[in-house]
Amino acid sequence: MDRSTKKIDILDCTLRDGSYAIDYQFTAEDTAIIASGLEDAGFRFIEIGHGLGLNASSPEYGISASTDKEYLEAASSVIKKSKYGMFFIPGIGRIQDIDIAAGYGMGFIRIGTNVTETEKAEQYIKRSKEAGMMVFSNLMKSYALPIDDFIKKAKLAKDYGADVIVIVDSAGGMLPDEVNTYVSRVINDVDITAGFHGHNNLQLAIANTIEAVKAGATIVDSSLQGMGRSSGNAQTELLIIVLEKLGYNLNIDLFKAMDLGEKIVKPMMGGEKGIDSISATLGYAQFHSSFLKIIYKIAQKHSIDPRDLIIRTGEVEKTNIKEELVEKLASEVKKETNDSRLFWNINYNFKNIDFKNKTLSNIAKTVALEIVSLSKKIGKQSLFTIAGTLNKKMKNSSFPFIRQNIAYIIGNAEVASVNQAIEIAKSIDGYIDYILVDVDNQNSYFKDLYKNIKNTVKKSTVLPYKDSDAHVNAIDSFLAQILYDITNIRIIIIGNNSMSEKLSVKLKERGAVVIKKDKNAVLENETADVIVALTPYKYSVSRSMVQSLTKNGIIIDAGPGCIKKDVIEYINNAGICMYRIDMRAGLSGEVINVIETYELASKIMGRRQINNINIVAGGYIGKKGDIVVDSIAAPSRVIGVADGKGKLIAVDDISQYTDLIKKVKLGIAKERYSRKF
Repeated sequence: MDRSTKKIDILDCTLRDGSYAIDYQFTAEDTAIIASGLEDAGFRFIEIGHGLGLNASSPEYGISASTDKEYLEAASSVIKKSKYGMFFIPGIGRIQDIDIAAGYGMGFIRIGTNVTETEKAEQYIKRSKEAGMMVFSNLMKSYALPIDDFIKKAKLAKDYGADVIVIVDSAGGMLPDEVNTYVSRVINDVDITAGFHGHNNLQLAIANTIEAVKAGATIVDSSLQGMGRSSGNAQTELLIIVLEKLGYNLNIDLFKAMDLGEKIVKPMMGGEKGIDSISATLGYAQFHSSFLKIIYKIAQKHSIDPRDLIIRTGEVEKTNIKEELVEKLASEVKKETNDSRLFWNINYNFKNIDFKNKTLSNIAKTVALEIVSLSKKIGKQSLFTIAGTLNKKMKNSSFPFIRQNIAYIIGNAEVASVNQAIEIAKSIDGYIDYILVDVDNQNSYFKDLYKNIKNTVKKSTVLPYKDSDAHVNAIDSFLAQILYDITNIRIIIIGNNSMSEKLSVKLKERGAVVIKKDKNAVLENETADVIVALTPYKYSVSRSMVQSLTKNGIIIDAGPGCIKKDVIEYINNAGICMYRIDMRAGLSGEVINVIETYELASKIMGRRQINNINIVAGGYIGKKGDIVVDSIAAPSRVIGVADGKGKLIAVDDISQYTDLIKKVKLGIAKERYSRKF
């Protein structure tokens, strides 16, 4: 057989099977971006939707980020040449779901049944064929039946009208010779197109898929970065490489697939990720990594893709690679390639959230679901802050931003009343991991805000924080960044409130000369390097104050809303630097402090016994001789021995505690091994 003439199709199931790995949180927008990229790279079959298929989004099976219709709309709007399809499990999906999908022009459907229950697929296969779709019969857990019994089920599926029989290694435990047997028997005994869907639990997904192709399968599944249920699937990027090295005809742009996987999909994967594109290219070209330094240096010099240069160099030389050779080859690559493959046209109507006709609870839930979608995709926890407004004119709650820091995806609400806060809290309860409530009480109207929300929320963790601390920290850090050293810098703080007091202390500690003024104060014969206005929603900066600034002075509206429009115009015309504080960084630091302290107090700090020996952790001051460990809830190591004064006994003096330490270590080991998954 001339493999170069045999057409093999890779059915990319990133957007369907990959959704398991992120709790089904691919959005319609993700679907549009990834599906259009897959089509542009040359994939003819693209699977989308909830991991369990049509009509699966529910509390029972997992709520997906978008609806079936939204996924279908996204795919149909961007895919013009390829076929896109969805999974369907009888008992989850319904007949009407097939009709809905057909109405969007869906090109194929995959009817999945346990191989022992193939009969359940009959009416759905027939209905899908009537609707004009290509039908795959995915015989899940194919290994559950001996081959002769499996073939009987495959024949049933063919009789119902299936176009493709897919052998499914659901548990990722089949061996290559088993895969070969099942695929070849389907082709020879059932006389139908065979496909293969494998999982990677034994790290055999690629090997099994290759064996399926060698046995005659012409449509095989994979996902970008190997993203999928359990241990994932065959990694699309690697499967392309291996099949091409074996001489099969794919007509897929490898680098486009690599870029899509590495730049779009990989950042969404919080856990283990697939092989990176450079490592894969080294394998493709049989090029040793020790020469990468030369490749990167010359690729950067010529502004070319290092992967192109790796492949070209590997074609010429594999063992004795010199800069002169790579330089010559780089010039050739530069003439032959361009960067157009790194981009694709995404023709999709990205929709803004319509807040106009939604209730407050629906808006809050929509924002919460967006936060959850982001958090699931990148392995971070979700967090939402609720603070009462200082703006007395404000009537409706606002949701200023969604951002992320090193550990959390953070959303927030500024509320105009306690009732609004309670409504928001009820709407996001159970979706968001942590709800942080402002306990600053600058506005007495919100003094019971935390207590009310704490009593309302049943599922999420509710914690207190201080919005003013976040605000002050943001101002302090900002000044430190733009001025570097504020020693002897004259800073006028306008405002008479707790924030101005806190900020004054911080700035004085840095060496600044701080002058506090009430709003609209007259500055007589005083100059300032910096004016910080801290009178929320109250105008407090006059032209005369601005005129007191030194030549390179700056103004900070830290209120917000402390400067009138005409004064802002005057400041801009005078060429004076003026900033409004963005408190997101300050808030980020504040919430990390609150949550880390909560985790410390609830899971790490404390005192108990292991093997009848006292252990302490997390700053708990134990008695002399108590063994200090790293965590009271789940200890993993001994840190030392308490001296009874809040410190550790010196290492040279703990010989009398050696037996106690050994017993604690043994107890820790037993606990770790007996700990439930």
